[in-house]
Amino acid sequence: MAEYVYGIVEPDATPPAGRGVGGGSIRAVAGPSAAALVSDVDGEELQLGRDEVLAHSQVLGEALRQGTVLPMRLGIVMSSDEEVRDRLLQDHDHELRDQLARFQGKFEASVRATYEEDALMREVVAGDPEIARLRGSLQGRPEDATYYERIQLGQMVSEAADRIRQADEENLMSALRQVCLDSRVSPPGHERVALNAAFLLDEATGREFDSVLEAIAEGQAGRLRFRYTGPLPPHSFVQLGEAA
Repeated sequence: MAEYVYGIVEPDATPPAGRGVGGGSIRAVAGPSAAALVSDVDGEELQLGRDEVLAHSQVLGEALRQGTVLPMRLGIVMSSDEEVRDRLLQDHDHELRDQLARFQGKFEASVRATYEEDALMREVVAGDPEIARLRGSLQGRPEDATYYERIQLGQMVSEAADRIRQADEENLMSALRQVCLDSRVSPPGHERVALNAAFLLDEATGREFDSVLEAIAEGQAGRLRFRYTGPLPPHSFVQLGEAA
């Protein structure tokens, strides 16, 4: 059997009680200054689907509720407890000890802000007279006769929406960076996404962050819809280097 590795915890941490990837029970393999959360898996048969992703996340979430956790990326498998102890915990002892100290009491929160489609279109049209003019000129005319004009309109709308999105991302991050310990902005992934970002928080900054985000969401009601997910293990901020 191989060992599936979920993350790194303090050497005296209690392993989560639930089941892990493939239904295995969670154990802690201890090293000099840290322990690795692992479970037995068949390394040759392991396939990573929805169930495995969910199990991986649940183990790390439970570990975070108990204390500090450095999450490993999905799919890390080592051949034995000895390899986990020697190649991960022993060889990277200094790095793991420093990371555990840095992230003690800290967690990640993700924020995704998405435009209300009608509100965004109204804003695009109101902000560019040429878009408004061209859009009005196409109303009631057949699509095949206005094909190139519609392509032009689509490009203009896309460019205008992107300018609005960039401005909103900058403004939102300017406010939220003031009430977090660190932050990471990810590509929006969709033209209607104004912000897709992760924030590093602790108990004190978390309360202030929640208040600021709630005030922003109230001020943007009907224009932007916010989704907050957390507390999460600090996936976006842990840097384990070769240990990962």
